Amino acid sequence: MVKQHIISVLLIVIFIFFSCQKESENKYIAKIGDKYISANEFKITYEFNPYLSGIREPDSAKKVLLNTMIAEKLIALNAEKELKGKNKKIIALRNEYHREALIEAFWNKVIAPKIRVNEAELKEAYLRSKIKKIVRYLLFTDSLEAQKASNLIRNGGNFESVARTRGFSPDLIPKDTISYSGALPEIEKQVFKMKPGEVSPPIKEGFYYFILKVTGEKKNIFSSQSDYEQQRNSLYKLIKRRKMEEEFQNYLAQNVPLPPYKLDKEKFKSLVRLLERLIFEKIKSKQEDHLPLDLYSSFTDNNENFLKEKMVEFYDGTTWTAKDLLERIAVAPYPLRFGNKKLFMKSLLLSARHVLDDEVVIREAQKRGLNNSVFVKEQTRIWNDYLYYKKGLAQILRGKDLRDIQTIYDYLNRIKSDYSFYVNYALLDTLKLKKTDMAVLKQHFPGRIAVPVYPVLKGLNLVEYSGKTGR
Repeated sequence: MVKQHIISVLLIVIFIFFSCQKESENKYIAKIGDKYISANEFKITYEFNPYLSGIREPDSAKKVLLNTMIAEKLIALNAEKELKGKNKKIIALRNEYHREALIEAFWNKVIAPKIRVNEAELKEAYLRSKIKKIVRYLLFTDSLEAQKASNLIRNGGNFESVARTRGFSPDLIPKDTISYSGALPEIEKQVFKMKPGEVSPPIKEGFYYFILKVTGEKKNIFSSQSDYEQQRNSLYKLIKRRKMEEEFQNYLAQNVPLPPYKLDKEKFKSLVRLLERLIFEKIKSKQEDHLPLDLYSSFTDNNENFLKEKMVEFYDGTTWTAKDLLERIAVAPYPLRFGNKKLFMKSLLLSARHVLDDEVVIREAQKRGLNNSVFVKEQTRIWNDYLYYKKGLAQILRGKDLRDIQTIYDYLNRIKSDYSFYVNYALLDTLKLKKTDMAVLKQHFPGRIAVPVYPVLKGLNLVEYSGKTGR
């Protein structure tokens, strides 16, 4: 199916709470040593933590989460102190979360404010949502190859004859049904303009190119005003997302020279061969989807010299070495596939392209001073604390059952006197909170959770809270 080929657009889960966050300093719910829990941090953790689903009474849920988050800060404080803030893996991951926050801020502050959706567009989208297009398609990994096939069709050939040159008899040409859902935006934009029997030009979706032939369509004849009203919000998000993608491309065309970067293909091939030898022959990594962060310990002196060579040049004249690129890929949210060498090579190239595309956005965000935005600073702080908390928790439970809550409680009771506490109960009382009982994924980074999820520590009483009726 077409959708199975588009890695970059399948796993996106849209969320809007960050884009709605006001760009003003967040007030503190609590301070623990030199760390704190902001009102926004508490709010989004409450709303998107599935572990709170079993606690129905709001004030009880607030108390449990407050104590859990204070415990997280305590454990993070101690871990950061013991590691002296120099853990390379944590620093690398924290910097990656900082970059991801910059990209989110760029979309929300530079692109989103330019988008408008009117009622006519919503109604047109509603009518399109009632139609499904049945297509046959040919997939290409190279734009020139796709254009060559398209020229053959345009100059008197037909879709089926071109498919035959690619090994498909007419009845075996891949088939799919395309809905107006936003999963394949470029394909949908083209296909919903076409009638049965028409063949598309090459369409770029993700890192692939498609030529499609519409062979039929299915129509859902049921429609009503009430049905439209029910779907209106989801249609609004769909149209807004598409317009944001278009506006982003306009932004790049006006502000970033093309190409935005140049990847040395021959050196990249050499890098792939080097990694294949290390991963499949020496390390024999069992990593599920990422490069080992300690990969560099396996490089020889000759390898080290290669890694220092320039591999990427950006539009502003700055460059990355092979090692720079690898370090980014190792912490990026784009999975690698280690099933065999061919899968590994393709996934590594895809990940490299994503990382380089992200870097272009990051540089544009930095130009606009988004490093200093409240959102970026808070995201960096939240994830820094969470990473040290996870490291500290692993040390506390080393050699013990992960469900050994008493060990965690004993540890917290030992260290809590080392740090000062302050809770702003008046502010906590005013927060209007609503649980979703689910975690949420980042909009632009498939598979990456947007809010840290903490297993709640029931029965922990570092601080008391019983709502407005008392402490």
